[in-house]
Amino acid sequence: MRALTALLLIVGPGLAQGQSVEQCVPEGANPPMPKSARAYAAMCEPHVGVAPTVDCGQGARIRIRQDGEEIFEDPGLHQCDDGSLQIGDCMPGSSLQRHAGRNADGSPRPEVVWVSFCRHDGRDDVFNVDIGDSVQLIGYNYETGATCFFESGDNSPWTSVGEKNRLLGVLPGPDDPGFDDAYMPAGDIQCVRCHQADPFIHNPWIKSARLPENPRQPVVPVLPGPNPPYYVVGAPDWDMRTIHIEGNGCLGCHRMAMETLEEFTGDFWDPNEHMPPHDPGSLAADLEALRQCWEDGPENTPGCDWVIPPAGECAGGVVGPDYPHASKGFNRGLESAPHSSGKRWMTEPEK
Repeated sequence: MRALTALLLIVGPGLAQGQSVEQCVPEGANPPMPKSARAYAAMCEPHVGVAPTVDCGQGARIRIRQDGEEIFEDPGLHQCDDGSLQIGDCMPGSSLQRHAGRNADGSPRPEVVWVSFCRHDGRDDVFNVDIGDSVQLIGYNYETGATCFFESGDNSPWTSVGEKNRLLGVLPGPDDPGFDDAYMPAGDIQCVRCHQADPFIHNPWIKSARLPENPRQPVVPVLPGPNPPYYVVGAPDWDMRTIHIEGNGCLGCHRMAMETLEEFTGDFWDPNEHMPPHDPGSLAADLEALRQCWEDGPENTPGCDWVIPPAGECAGGVVGPDYPHASKGFNRGLESAPHSSGKRWMTEPEK
């Protein structure tokens, strides 16, 4: 895949000072995102193959447990063992499914994976409004980093709640005109606000859904390496930055999604009780250094930089204050908009 015109010069993490690489938008990924889901699916197809047809009944259940026992009724926010970490939702009935990549002729795309998420949403309990259930799709190309996000619009014509509170239903595929009614592209909503480190978010709630053929593995893929490629087809102006401190232990396995971490800690999740998995809490000082950079801003923190991920043939790396796609809505540390829980970094729940 050829790289297009350079937009600006950047310096990659670990590169010698002054050694520069180009930030590029891979060919075919730079047109603006269309308004209809079918048009976006067509734009995405060369990069991530054909979007799958979602059958919520075939997904692996995200298990809700209370005191170790699986439950099938909503006990209320923060009343289950592993809540959603978005608002502490304990609503049973959500599911995840991993789909192999394929072309329109049915031939395999082994470098592509899709994940569908049928979310039985309990947030109406919190805001006293019916937010409704949702179905989402993420397609990802391991080799190039190409990613496509689809969000359901009104999925009620195709979904229903079945036994044990399970969200069920088969949604239209991309060849069906109903795909435009069932889904919508991201549009002005930057999915990378939450999906910052890579396309797939992991937390105890999500990871409770396991592959049926290999229960040791979560449905949501764990991407290899600390700096996998990542860009969003049709969104060349999205803010792809994360913060980086060379040698920081928290970055040895993955990039750091501070907006997402703030969301999770706002729901009373303590990363030092879980991370790193082999020795929880051993990187507390490294996490604190990232947190301080996040609060103060990399421009005010020596040794901390904004970085963007590799994309296609582009190496990624450090970007400066002239980065043209800086968002006004996020990546601003504690100036960012409040998250769903309304809490801040490691605030204790009210007694």
